[in-house]
Amino acid sequence: MFCLYTYHVEKNKEGHFLMKKLLIAMGIICLCIGMGFAGDNSVNQQKIYPVDSDVYQAITLLFINQGLALPSTTGPWSADELSGMLDKINRSDLADGAKNAYDFAAAQLGEGGRAARFGLDVALEGYYHTDTVNFTKEEQWIRGFDERRPLLDIVLETWPSEHFYGYSSLSLGNNEYNGWSVSEGPTSTFFGSSALTTNIILVPPATLMDFDFNIPYRAFGAVGGDGWSVQVGRDKMSWGPGVSGNFVVGDHLLYHNMGRFTTYGDTFKYTLASSFFPHPDRYYEVIDGSGNFVNRTSQLEVMTGLNMFLAHRLEWRFLADKMGIALTEAMMYQSTDNTLDLRILSPTAIFHNFYIRSNSNSIISLEVDYSPIDYVNFYGQVVIDEFALPGEPVPGVDANALPDGYGFMAGAKGSYPLGDGMFYGSLEWAQTDPYLYLRANDYEQTQGEAGLNWVVALRHFSSANGMGVVYQEDFLGYQYGGDAVVINANAGYKVFGKWSVEGNLFYMLHGTHDKWTHWSYIQPGNDVSTPTTEHDNGNNGDLTANATRNAVSKTLAASVKGGYTILPSLNVYGQLDYISITNPGNISTNAPISDVQVTLGVSYSL
Repeated sequence: MFCLYTYHVEKNKEGHFLMKKLLIAMGIICLCIGMGFAGDNSVNQQKIYPVDSDVYQAITLLFINQGLALPSTTGPWSADELSGMLDKINRSDLADGAKNAYDFAAAQLGEGGRAARFGLDVALEGYYHTDTVNFTKEEQWIRGFDERRPLLDIVLETWPSEHFYGYSSLSLGNNEYNGWSVSEGPTSTFFGSSALTTNIILVPPATLMDFDFNIPYRAFGAVGGDGWSVQVGRDKMSWGPGVSGNFVVGDHLLYHNMGRFTTYGDTFKYTLASSFFPHPDRYYEVIDGSGNFVNRTSQLEVMTGLNMFLAHRLEWRFLADKMGIALTEAMMYQSTDNTLDLRILSPTAIFHNFYIRSNSNSIISLEVDYSPIDYVNFYGQVVIDEFALPGEPVPGVDANALPDGYGFMAGAKGSYPLGDGMFYGSLEWAQTDPYLYLRANDYEQTQGEAGLNWVVALRHFSSANGMGVVYQEDFLGYQYGGDAVVINANAGYKVFGKWSVEGNLFYMLHGTHDKWTHWSYIQPGNDVSTPTTEHDNGNNGDLTANATRNAVSKTLAASVKGGYTILPSLNVYGQLDYISITNPGNISTNAPISDVQVTLGVSYSL
């Protein structure tokens, strides 16, 4: 066996490289295991709960159940903050199902922990879909990479003292991308050509080269006290009450490399956060003069340039806790030479008033929610990226007008105790302008120029074309970007800590504009109404967009998912999705496509 291994590494240097990294990862895991059994029991209120936390969901349903405005929608949250939320609920007034949700949240928040806790999560998942020709991209799956669980997840939590908390997750699984196409960019056999795949490493179609070395996806340190918290590291963020997404910070990105400060009380909360991404100059141009995607794979490229998200967010509660308001101002700040204007870091500044258009693209949003009666909450969001002041040229009417950039959302959520659990549901509508999130550095964007957009990239190691990197671009805010009309409805039932079932119905009209559409002046007659049927400007991801895109794409997706806890640490779960797209690619001559997608899994936690 030793001879066979020697022969292999001599013939495959890439495999040798990956094997070394795998051994290093296993060494770190062993170190974590050794650390996990030290320390004494304690309860630390600085633990950070993620944006998809069951504890936060339980508290949200309890707030709606008692006719209160939604709890803070600015996640993640510390245990101290969530405990303060739970204190607003009067358990004695709750029905049995709501009491179970309350007890679940209280038990989770009151758990003791050692100075260092080691956790081991094992998950076996299988994925199947029916259309292996047209559905070949990760973003075409309803349950995407961010929701798939790794085969093995090693978790280390540390509580060095009362005011400190650390978290690190080291996962062993398959990579998001393992191939490259000149027509599509990064590709993956795990979401495309193979009908049946799993999350098991080294099991075909997975190979050693497909191992995911982009970990950790969640790792950070936190410090805090009564009413405040600071978090620095890598974690997801989500700002807003939306179910289909949120306008300034959505929860669809795999992670943020971020710093976050928040302070909160009974009726007010303030958050200042930043997040850093590769500068667009590192991966633009996206396509070459022939329309082929440019494969930037070198790890040797010197990383220069600053691309930073910076935002402050204020939340208030009014009318005896029945109304909540959140005001957010944010900017995307870019500098090609790593220059940072320190003035923008002031927490009291108004970003729009810096007048640094070539470096910054500012945005502002307002959110309001209100619970008029028990069991029901109404909410809305509006975001403003660009608008014409009185006297300025009007888009679509006057010459040389700047395109509007608005987004609107309205919805309702319900929660009702039923039996041992909570029944819940929501109905949501959202609409975004075609040029929302898009902006040139000046007033015209040329082919190959990145612009100053609310589109960010994560840099990932990939085995595609050797041992290189790929850049995954996504909208920072609403995951479907501009030029979209979305209607989303869902309903579910959950007995927290035991079992759950949920159904979701999604319908979207999406116009011809996407994350690569050029931003420029709008001339009379240009199609600027959502959803558009014409693509009038250039496109950094499709040289033929102006000539070929002539229709609104229509997406219908129906989903049902659920899970059951067999034992306290043993869970089974699954999801069934149907997705149908008319006019795919915004081209009327393209035939409709559809896919059935199935996920089944079992997990065990130590």
